[in-house]
Amino acid sequence: MKEATKTALRADPLFITAEADANRFNLKCMAVLCALVIVSATLNALGVFTQDMRVMLPCMVICFLAFSQPIAAVLIHDRILGKTPTVLEGPGFKYFILICVYLGIGVVCVMLTHNVVILLTVPALMAAQYRDQKRLLRWTLISTVLLVPVSVYGGYFIGALDRNMLKVVESSEATLENRLRLATPTRMTELLTHYVLPRLLCLIAVDILASGITRRTGKMLDREAALAEKVREEMERRTGMLSRVIEDLAAVIETRDEGTGDHVLRTKAYVGMIARWMQAEDGFRERLSDEYIEEICDAAPLHDVGKIAVSDLILLKPGKLTDEEFEAMKQHTVKGGKMIRNIFSNLEGDAFLKTAEEIAVSHHEKWNGRGYPYGLQGEEIPLPARIMAVADVFDALVSERVYKAPMPPEEALELIVSEGGSHFDPDIIRIVSMHREEVLDASRSPIKQNQLDADGHS
Repeated sequence: MKEATKTALRADPLFITAEADANRFNLKCMAVLCALVIVSATLNALGVFTQDMRVMLPCMVICFLAFSQPIAAVLIHDRILGKTPTVLEGPGFKYFILICVYLGIGVVCVMLTHNVVILLTVPALMAAQYRDQKRLLRWTLISTVLLVPVSVYGGYFIGALDRNMLKVVESSEATLENRLRLATPTRMTELLTHYVLPRLLCLIAVDILASGITRRTGKMLDREAALAEKVREEMERRTGMLSRVIEDLAAVIETRDEGTGDHVLRTKAYVGMIARWMQAEDGFRERLSDEYIEEICDAAPLHDVGKIAVSDLILLKPGKLTDEEFEAMKQHTVKGGKMIRNIFSNLEGDAFLKTAEEIAVSHHEKWNGRGYPYGLQGEEIPLPARIMAVADVFDALVSERVYKAPMPPEEALELIVSEGGSHFDPDIIRIVSMHREEVLDASRSPIKQNQLDADGHS
Protein backbone atom coordinates (compact mmCIF):
# COMPACT_ATOMS: atom_id res chain seq x y z
CA MET A 1 0.00 0.00 0.00
CA LYS A 2 2.81 2.39 0.96
CA GLU A 3 4.75 1.52 -2.22
CA ALA A 4 1.66 2.16 -4.34
CA THR A 5 1.27 5.56 -2.68
CA LYS A 6 4.89 6.43 -3.45
CA THR A 7 4.50 5.38 -7.06
CA ALA A 8 1.34 7.47 -7.44
CA LEU A 9 3.09 10.45 -5.87
CA ARG A 10 6.05 10.17 -8.23
CA ALA A 11 3.61 10.29 -11.12
CA ASP A 12 1.83 13.36 -9.76
CA PRO A 13 2.42 16.37 -12.07
CA LEU A 14 3.05 18.63 -9.07
CA PHE A 15 5.77 16.31 -7.79
CA ILE A 16 7.35 15.97 -11.23
CA THR A 17 7.36 19.74 -11.70
CA ALA A 18 8.92 20.25 -8.26
CA GLU A 19 11.65 17.70 -9.06
CA ALA A 20 12.35 19.41 -12.39
CA ASP A 21 12.55 22.82 -10.68
CA ALA A 22 14.98 21.44 -8.09
CA ASN A 23 17.13 19.92 -10.84
CA ARG A 24 17.05 23.22 -12.71
CA PHE A 25 18.21 25.13 -9.61
CA ASN A 26 21.00 22.62 -8.96
CA LEU A 27 22.16 22.92 -12.57
CA LYS A 28 22.64 26.65 -11.94
CA CYS A 29 24.74 25.73 -8.90
CA MET A 30 26.82 23.41 -11.10
CA ALA A 31 27.34 26.28 -13.54
CA VAL A 32 28.60 28.43 -10.65
CA LEU A 33 31.00 25.65 -9.62
CA CYS A 34 32.30 25.46 -13.20
CA ALA A 35 32.91 29.20 -13.10
CA LEU A 36 34.75 28.88 -9.75
CA VAL A 37 36.98 26.20 -11.24
CA ILE A 38 37.98 28.56 -14.06
CA VAL A 39 38.56 31.44 -11.61
CA SER A 40 40.69 29.23 -9.32
CA ALA A 41 42.85 28.01 -12.21
CA THR A 42 43.30 31.59 -13.41
CA LEU A 43 44.27 32.90 -9.96
CA ASN A 44 46.77 30.06 -9.56
CA ALA A 45 48.32 30.90 -12.93
CA LEU A 46 48.61 34.54 -11.83
CA GLY A 47 50.40 33.53 -8.64
CA VAL A 48 47.61 34.34 -6.17
CA PHE A 49 47.43 30.65 -5.30
CA THR A 50 50.67 28.69 -5.02
CA GLN A 51 49.66 25.21 -6.07
CA ASP A 52 51.90 23.25 -8.43
CA MET A 53 50.45 23.62 -11.94
CA ARG A 54 51.31 19.98 -12.65
CA VAL A 55 48.75 19.09 -9.98
CA MET A 56 46.43 22.07 -10.27
CA LEU A 57 45.72 21.83 -14.00
CA PRO A 58 44.67 18.13 -14.15
CA CYS A 59 42.60 18.66 -10.98
CA MET A 60 40.76 21.64 -12.44
CA VAL A 61 40.13 19.83 -15.74
CA ILE A 62 38.63 16.82 -13.94
CA CYS A 63 36.49 19.08 -11.75
CA PHE A 64 35.23 21.11 -14.70
CA LEU A 65 34.30 17.94 -16.61
CA ALA A 66 32.53 16.51 -13.56
CA PHE A 67 30.56 19.69 -12.82
CA SER A 68 29.60 20.26 -16.48
CA GLN A 69 28.31 16.73 -17.20
CA PRO A 70 24.69 17.33 -16.04
CA ILE A 71 24.57 20.64 -17.93
CA ALA A 72 25.83 18.95 -21.08
CA ALA A 73 23.28 16.14 -20.66
CA VAL A 74 20.40 18.65 -20.56
CA LEU A 75 21.72 20.62 -23.55
CA ILE A 76 22.19 17.49 -25.68
CA HIS A 77 18.93 15.75 -24.69
CA ASP A 78 16.60 18.78 -24.61
CA ARG A 79 18.11 21.36 -26.96
CA ILE A 80 20.15 19.49 -29.58
CA LEU A 81 18.14 16.25 -29.87
CA GLY A 82 14.86 17.93 -28.88
CA LYS A 83 13.62 14.90 -26.95
CA THR A 84 10.65 15.04 -24.60
CA PRO A 85 9.94 14.89 -21.76
CA THR A 86 12.90 16.89 -20.52
CA VAL A 87 15.68 14.97 -18.84
CA LEU A 88 15.10 17.23 -15.82
CA GLU A 89 11.94 15.21 -15.08
CA GLY A 90 13.83 11.91 -15.02
CA PRO A 91 13.64 10.21 -11.58
CA GLY A 92 17.37 9.40 -11.58
CA PHE A 93 18.72 12.73 -12.81
CA LYS A 94 19.13 14.12 -9.27
CA TYR A 95 21.47 11.23 -8.44
CA PHE A 96 23.49 11.99 -11.56
CA ILE A 97 23.87 15.61 -10.42
CA LEU A 98 24.95 14.62 -6.91
CA ILE A 99 27.41 11.98 -8.15
CA CYS A 100 29.06 14.54 -10.42
CA VAL A 101 29.35 17.18 -7.66
CA TYR A 102 30.72 14.63 -5.18
CA LEU A 103 33.26 13.49 -7.76
CA GLY A 104 34.46 17.01 -8.51
CA ILE A 105 34.70 18.09 -4.89
CA GLY A 106 36.33 14.82 -3.88
CA VAL A 107 39.06 15.34 -6.48
CA VAL A 108 39.74 18.85 -5.15
CA CYS A 109 39.92 17.61 -1.56
CA VAL A 110 42.29 14.75 -2.32
CA MET A 111 44.56 16.31 -4.95
CA LEU A 112 44.81 19.89 -3.66
CA THR A 113 43.94 20.37 -0.01
CA HIS A 114 41.72 18.77 2.59
CA ASN A 115 40.95 22.27 3.86
CA VAL A 116 38.25 22.63 1.18
CA VAL A 117 36.39 19.61 2.57
CA ILE A 118 33.80 22.15 3.70
CA LEU A 119 32.66 22.11 0.06
CA LEU A 120 30.99 18.80 0.87
CA THR A 121 28.17 20.92 2.29
CA VAL A 122 27.25 21.77 -1.32
CA PRO A 123 25.83 18.34 -2.28
CA ALA A 124 23.95 18.17 1.04
CA LEU A 125 22.32 21.53 0.33
CA MET A 126 21.58 20.42 -3.23
CA ALA A 127 19.85 17.31 -1.88
CA ALA A 128 17.76 19.58 0.37
CA GLN A 129 16.06 20.97 -2.75
CA TYR A 130 14.25 17.69 -3.32
CA ARG A 131 11.26 16.17 -1.63
CA ASP A 132 11.89 14.02 1.45
CA GLN A 133 13.32 10.68 0.28
CA LYS A 134 15.04 8.44 2.78
CA ARG A 135 17.15 6.75 0.11
CA LEU A 136 18.56 10.07 -1.14
CA LEU A 137 19.26 11.37 2.38
CA ARG A 138 20.91 8.07 3.39
CA TRP A 139 23.02 8.13 0.25
CA THR A 140 24.12 11.73 0.89
CA LEU A 141 25.04 11.03 4.53
CA ILE A 142 27.03 7.87 3.66
CA SER A 143 28.87 9.69 0.88
CA THR A 144 29.83 12.48 3.28
CA VAL A 145 31.01 10.06 5.99
CA LEU A 146 33.20 8.23 3.45
CA LEU A 147 34.56 11.26 1.63
CA VAL A 148 35.75 13.22 4.68
CA PRO A 149 38.38 10.66 5.84
CA VAL A 150 39.25 9.85 2.22
CA SER A 151 39.83 13.56 1.56
CA VAL A 152 41.96 14.08 4.68
CA TYR A 153 44.08 10.94 4.43
CA GLY A 154 44.18 11.09 0.63
CA GLY A 155 45.33 14.71 0.82
CA TYR A 156 47.99 13.68 3.32
CA PHE A 157 49.50 10.98 1.13
CA ILE A 158 49.06 12.24 -2.46
CA GLY A 159 47.72 15.81 -2.24
CA ALA A 160 49.58 19.11 -2.62
CA LEU A 161 51.97 20.18 0.13
CA ASP A 162 50.38 21.12 3.44
CA ARG A 163 53.02 22.42 5.87
CA ASN A 164 50.78 22.07 8.91
CA MET A 165 50.14 18.41 8.33
CA LEU A 166 53.57 17.31 7.12
CA LYS A 167 55.75 19.46 9.38
CA VAL A 168 58.29 19.97 6.56
CA VAL A 169 59.79 23.22 5.35
CA GLU A 170 60.72 22.60 1.73
CA SER A 171 58.24 21.39 -0.84
CA SER A 172 60.90 19.05 -2.23
CA GLU A 173 60.69 17.06 0.97
CA ALA A 174 56.94 16.43 0.52
CA THR A 175 57.54 13.19 -1.28
CA LEU A 176 55.42 10.09 -0.89
CA GLU A 177 58.38 8.45 0.89
CA ASN A 178 58.55 11.24 3.48
CA ARG A 179 54.79 11.19 3.92
CA LEU A 180 54.82 7.46 4.54
CA ARG A 181 57.70 7.90 6.97
CA LEU A 182 55.74 10.48 8.93
CA ALA A 183 52.54 8.37 8.89
CA THR A 184 53.04 6.94 12.34
CA PRO A 185 50.05 5.66 14.33
CA THR A 186 50.27 8.76 16.49
CA ARG A 187 50.21 11.05 13.44
CA MET A 188 47.31 9.14 11.89
CA THR A 189 45.40 9.40 15.16
CA GLU A 190 46.11 13.13 15.25
CA LEU A 191 44.76 13.46 11.73
CA LEU A 192 41.64 11.63 12.84
CA THR A 193 41.04 13.73 15.95
CA HIS A 194 42.19 17.13 14.65
CA TYR A 195 41.09 17.00 11.01
CA VAL A 196 38.64 14.17 10.25
CA LEU A 197 36.30 14.24 13.25
CA PRO A 198 35.75 18.03 13.50
CA ARG A 199 34.99 18.29 9.80
CA LEU A 200 32.93 15.13 9.82
CA LEU A 201 30.77 16.26 12.74
CA CYS A 202 30.26 19.65 11.12
CA LEU A 203 29.21 18.09 7.83
CA ILE A 204 26.92 15.55 9.53
CA ALA A 205 25.22 18.48 11.27
CA VAL A 206 24.78 20.15 7.88
CA ASP A 207 23.35 16.91 6.45
CA ILE A 208 20.88 16.67 9.33
CA LEU A 209 19.89 20.29 8.78
CA ALA A 210 19.45 19.59 5.06
CA SER A 211 17.28 16.57 5.86
CA GLY A 212 15.06 18.80 8.00
CA ILE A 213 14.73 21.24 5.13
CA THR A 214 13.85 18.53 2.65
CA ARG A 215 11.27 17.05 5.06
CA ARG A 216 9.55 20.41 5.31
CA THR A 217 9.73 20.74 1.53
CA GLY A 218 8.15 17.31 1.20
CA LYS A 219 5.34 18.16 3.62
CA MET A 220 4.62 21.36 1.74
CA LEU A 221 4.51 19.46 -1.54
CA ASP A 222 2.20 16.86 -0.01
CA ARG A 223 -0.16 19.57 1.19
CA GLU A 224 -0.06 21.29 -2.19
CA ALA A 225 -0.71 17.98 -3.96
CA ALA A 226 -3.64 17.20 -1.65
CA LEU A 227 -5.08 20.67 -2.17
CA ALA A 228 -4.60 20.42 -5.94
CA GLU A 229 -6.37 17.05 -5.93
CA LYS A 230 -9.32 18.49 -3.98
CA VAL A 231 -9.53 21.43 -6.38
CA ARG A 232 -9.34 19.08 -9.37
CA GLU A 233 -12.10 16.84 -7.98
CA GLU A 234 -14.29 19.85 -7.24
CA MET A 235 -13.70 21.27 -10.72
CA GLU A 236 -14.52 17.90 -12.29
CA ARG A 237 -17.68 17.67 -10.19
CA ARG A 238 -18.80 21.16 -11.16
CA THR A 239 -17.82 20.68 -14.80
CA GLY A 240 -19.71 17.39 -14.94
CA MET A 241 -22.74 18.93 -13.29
CA LEU A 242 -22.67 21.92 -15.64
CA SER A 243 -22.24 19.61 -18.62
CA ARG A 244 -25.34 17.65 -17.59
CA VAL A 245 -27.29 20.89 -17.10
CA ILE A 246 -26.22 22.06 -20.57
CA GLU A 247 -27.24 18.75 -22.15
CA ASP A 248 -30.58 18.70 -20.34
CA LEU A 249 -31.28 22.32 -21.26
CA ALA A 250 -30.39 21.69 -24.88
CA ALA A 251 -32.44 18.47 -24.94
CA VAL A 252 -35.52 20.29 -23.65
CA ILE A 253 -35.14 22.86 -26.41
CA GLU A 254 -34.53 20.20 -29.07
CA THR A 255 -37.64 18.23 -28.11
CA ARG A 256 -39.72 21.09 -29.47
CA ASP A 257 -38.81 20.16 -33.03
CA GLU A 258 -36.67 16.99 -32.92
CA GLY A 259 -39.02 14.72 -30.97
CA THR A 260 -36.67 13.11 -28.42
CA GLY A 261 -33.69 15.40 -27.84
CA ASP A 262 -31.26 12.63 -28.88
CA HIS A 263 -29.99 15.00 -31.56
CA VAL A 264 -28.04 16.79 -28.82
CA LEU A 265 -26.26 13.60 -27.73
CA ARG A 266 -25.63 12.34 -31.24
CA THR A 267 -24.16 15.59 -32.54
CA LYS A 268 -21.96 15.87 -29.45
CA ALA A 269 -20.63 12.38 -30.13
CA TYR A 270 -20.03 13.16 -33.83
CA VAL A 271 -18.23 16.38 -32.92
CA GLY A 272 -15.94 14.49 -30.53
CA MET A 273 -15.16 11.82 -33.12
CA ILE A 274 -14.39 14.32 -35.87
CA ALA A 275 -12.26 16.50 -33.58
CA ARG A 276 -10.19 13.48 -32.49
CA TRP A 277 -9.60 12.44 -36.06
CA MET A 278 -8.55 15.98 -36.93
CA GLN A 279 -6.18 16.08 -33.97
CA ALA A 280 -4.23 13.20 -35.52
CA GLU A 281 -3.54 15.34 -38.60
CA ASP A 282 -0.44 17.57 -38.71
CA GLY A 283 -2.46 20.58 -39.82
CA PHE A 284 -4.74 20.48 -36.77
CA ARG A 285 -2.62 18.84 -34.04
CA GLU A 286 -1.41 22.07 -32.47
CA ARG A 287 -4.79 23.81 -32.68
CA LEU A 288 -6.85 20.95 -31.28
CA SER A 289 -5.44 20.17 -27.85
CA ASP A 290 -7.23 17.69 -25.59
CA GLU A 291 -8.57 20.57 -23.50
CA TYR A 292 -9.88 22.41 -26.56
CA ILE A 293 -11.64 19.30 -27.87
CA GLU A 294 -13.28 18.79 -24.48
CA GLU A 295 -14.38 22.42 -24.56
CA ILE A 296 -15.87 22.03 -28.06
CA CYS A 297 -17.72 18.88 -27.04
CA ASP A 298 -19.12 20.52 -23.92
CA ALA A 299 -20.31 23.49 -25.97
CA ALA A 300 -21.77 21.44 -28.85
CA PRO A 301 -25.18 20.74 -27.19
CA LEU A 302 -25.86 24.48 -27.10
CA HIS A 303 -25.64 24.92 -30.88
CA ASP A 304 -29.41 25.35 -31.28
CA VAL A 305 -30.20 26.95 -27.93
CA GLY A 306 -31.53 29.99 -29.79
CA LYS A 307 -34.48 27.96 -31.06
CA ILE A 308 -36.17 28.59 -27.74
CA ALA A 309 -36.92 32.08 -29.11
CA VAL A 310 -38.45 30.71 -32.36
CA SER A 311 -42.20 30.21 -32.60
CA ASP A 312 -43.58 26.65 -32.49
CA LEU A 313 -45.57 27.48 -35.62
CA ILE A 314 -42.27 27.71 -37.47
CA LEU A 315 -40.36 24.93 -35.70
CA LEU A 316 -43.18 22.39 -36.06
CA LYS A 317 -44.39 23.38 -39.50
CA PRO A 318 -44.57 20.19 -41.60
CA GLY A 319 -44.18 21.96 -44.93
CA LYS A 320 -41.64 24.30 -46.48
CA LEU A 321 -41.05 27.57 -44.68
CA THR A 322 -41.95 30.84 -46.35
CA ASP A 323 -39.18 33.39 -46.91
CA GLU A 324 -40.41 35.38 -43.93
CA GLU A 325 -40.51 32.28 -41.73
CA PHE A 326 -37.03 31.23 -42.85
CA GLU A 327 -35.67 34.67 -41.97
CA ALA A 328 -37.18 34.27 -38.51
CA MET A 329 -35.62 30.79 -38.23
CA LYS A 330 -32.20 32.20 -39.15
CA GLN A 331 -32.31 34.42 -36.11
CA HIS A 332 -31.93 31.45 -33.78
CA THR A 333 -28.16 31.60 -34.38
CA VAL A 334 -27.71 35.21 -33.29
CA LYS A 335 -30.21 34.86 -30.45
CA GLY A 336 -28.47 31.69 -29.31
CA GLY A 337 -25.13 33.49 -29.11
CA LYS A 338 -26.68 36.26 -27.00
CA MET A 339 -28.37 33.75 -24.71
CA ILE A 340 -25.12 31.88 -24.14
CA ARG A 341 -23.32 35.10 -23.26
CA ASN A 342 -26.09 36.15 -20.86
CA ILE A 343 -26.49 32.76 -19.17
CA PHE A 344 -22.94 31.45 -18.98
CA SER A 345 -20.83 34.59 -18.65
CA ASN A 346 -20.71 34.13 -14.86
CA LEU A 347 -20.53 30.34 -14.84
CA GLU A 348 -17.72 29.39 -17.19
CA GLY A 349 -14.38 30.79 -18.31
CA ASP A 350 -13.93 33.08 -21.29
CA ALA A 351 -12.61 30.22 -23.43
CA PHE A 352 -15.75 28.08 -23.05
CA LEU A 353 -17.99 31.10 -23.53
CA LYS A 354 -16.19 32.03 -26.75
CA THR A 355 -16.35 28.47 -28.12
CA ALA A 356 -20.04 28.00 -27.26
CA GLU A 357 -20.92 31.36 -28.78
CA GLU A 358 -18.95 30.59 -31.97
CA ILE A 359 -20.78 27.29 -32.40
CA ALA A 360 -24.24 28.73 -31.74
CA VAL A 361 -23.77 31.73 -34.04
CA SER A 362 -21.76 30.22 -36.91
CA HIS A 363 -22.74 26.57 -37.32
CA HIS A 364 -24.97 27.47 -40.29
CA GLU A 365 -22.25 29.39 -42.11
CA LYS A 366 -20.97 27.79 -45.33
CA TRP A 367 -17.43 27.46 -46.64
CA ASN A 368 -18.40 29.31 -49.84
CA GLY A 369 -19.82 32.26 -47.92
CA ARG A 370 -23.49 31.56 -48.69
CA GLY A 371 -24.52 30.58 -45.17
CA TYR A 372 -26.05 32.63 -42.39
CA PRO A 373 -26.26 34.79 -40.31
CA TYR A 374 -23.20 36.80 -41.48
CA GLY A 375 -22.10 35.09 -44.70
CA LEU A 376 -18.67 34.18 -43.36
CA GLN A 377 -16.38 32.37 -45.79
CA GLY A 378 -13.61 29.77 -45.46
CA GLU A 379 -11.27 30.26 -42.51
CA GLU A 380 -13.39 33.21 -41.33
CA ILE A 381 -15.75 30.60 -39.90
CA PRO A 382 -14.52 29.52 -36.42
CA LEU A 383 -13.12 25.96 -36.40
CA PRO A 384 -15.58 24.64 -33.76
CA ALA A 385 -18.50 25.89 -35.90
CA ARG A 386 -17.07 24.17 -38.99
CA ILE A 387 -16.89 20.87 -37.11
CA MET A 388 -20.38 21.38 -35.69
CA ALA A 389 -21.79 22.08 -39.16
CA VAL A 390 -20.78 18.64 -40.44
CA ALA A 391 -22.12 16.83 -37.37
CA ASP A 392 -25.37 18.83 -37.33
CA VAL A 393 -26.23 18.38 -41.01
CA PHE A 394 -25.32 14.69 -41.06
CA ASP A 395 -27.52 13.92 -38.05
CA ALA A 396 -30.36 16.05 -39.46
CA LEU A 397 -30.22 14.08 -42.71
CA VAL A 398 -30.35 10.64 -41.09
CA SER A 399 -33.03 11.63 -38.55
CA GLU A 400 -36.79 11.81 -38.98
CA ARG A 401 -38.37 15.26 -38.90
CA VAL A 402 -41.97 16.46 -39.02
CA TYR A 403 -41.27 17.69 -42.54
CA LYS A 404 -39.20 14.73 -43.91
CA ALA A 405 -38.34 11.05 -43.65
CA PRO A 406 -34.86 9.92 -42.54
CA MET A 407 -32.20 9.48 -45.24
CA PRO A 408 -30.08 6.28 -45.29
CA PRO A 409 -26.70 6.98 -43.64
CA GLU A 410 -24.77 5.99 -46.78
CA GLU A 411 -26.66 8.50 -48.90
CA ALA A 412 -26.38 11.19 -46.23
CA LEU A 413 -22.62 10.73 -45.98
CA GLU A 414 -22.23 10.85 -49.77
CA LEU A 415 -24.21 14.10 -49.81
CA ILE A 416 -22.03 15.54 -47.04
CA VAL A 417 -18.84 14.57 -48.91
CA SER A 418 -20.14 16.11 -52.15
CA GLU A 419 -20.60 19.43 -50.32
CA GLY A 420 -16.92 19.62 -49.30
CA GLY A 421 -15.49 22.94 -50.47
CA SER A 422 -18.92 24.50 -50.93
CA HIS A 423 -20.93 23.95 -47.74
CA PHE A 424 -18.25 22.36 -45.55
CA ASP A 425 -14.55 22.77 -44.83
CA PRO A 426 -12.83 20.52 -47.44
CA ASP A 427 -10.13 19.40 -44.96
CA ILE A 428 -12.75 18.25 -42.46
CA ILE A 429 -14.64 16.41 -45.20
CA ARG A 430 -11.40 14.73 -46.33
CA ILE A 431 -10.79 13.50 -42.79
CA VAL A 432 -14.39 12.33 -42.35
CA SER A 433 -14.13 10.42 -45.66
CA MET A 434 -11.08 8.60 -44.32
CA HIS A 435 -13.26 7.32 -41.45
CA ARG A 436 -16.36 6.52 -43.50
CA GLU A 437 -17.10 3.16 -41.88
CA GLU A 438 -16.75 4.56 -38.36
CA VAL A 439 -19.20 7.34 -39.16
CA LEU A 440 -21.72 4.87 -40.57
CA ASP A 441 -21.32 2.53 -37.58
CA ALA A 442 -21.90 5.44 -35.19
CA SER A 443 -25.03 6.52 -37.08
CA ARG A 444 -26.55 3.06 -36.70
CA SER A 445 -25.71 2.65 -33.01
CA PRO A 446 -27.50 4.29 -30.09
CA ILE A 447 -25.43 6.99 -28.41
CA LYS A 448 -24.34 5.91 -24.94
CA GLN A 449 -22.87 8.04 -22.18
CA ASN A 450 -19.61 6.11 -22.17
CA GLN A 451 -19.19 6.89 -25.84
CA LEU A 452 -19.69 10.58 -25.10
CA ASP A 453 -17.09 10.36 -22.35
CA ALA A 454 -14.60 8.66 -24.66
CA ASP A 455 -15.09 11.08 -27.51
CA GLY A 456 -15.46 14.35 -25.67
CA HIS A 457 -14.11 13.70 -22.14
CA SER A 458 -17.32 15.23 -20.85
